[in-house]
Amino acid sequence: MLLAITFVIASSIRPDQVYQHAHIAVLIPSILRSEDAKRRVYEYVESAERGTYKIRFDGLPNCFGAGACYIGFVSGGTSSQFSAYHPPQSVRLRDGTPAMFVPFGCGGSCGDSQLTFRWHGFYYLLALKAATKAEMLRAANSMVPH
Repeated sequence: MLLAITFVIASSIRPDQVYQHAHIAVLIPSILRSEDAKRRVYEYVESAERGTYKIRFDGLPNCFGAGACYIGFVSGGTSSQFSAYHPPQSVRLRDGTPAMFVPFGCGGSCGDSQLTFRWHGFYYLLALKAATKAEMLRAANSMVPH
């Protein structure tokens, strides 16, 4: 049984610092979900270069995306980075922005749900381990300024 506990994070990453390298709007969710409410979210900039960035969310320091402590990631770029394991579903963000949602699948362990959308000419991908569609929309809506 998966427990879904939503919590608010205070980002330690300053979007303007990532922007200096990526030169695109840096969107970071302020709301994530986790299977363990005791975990603090550790954010790591995996990459930030002209036209793209990727920020990973982990539940432990120095996790490096390992399955037991990995929460998810967000990325932005000039091209779509979407990869579908299941057929995508059309959804809309709160402001009407069209998006595509792909639910997670489970085998030996559960994978990421993905939500991708285009905002101000750039593509954004949010991936969260074993998240529901409602959790993904809530996190994605927390990324986009309204």
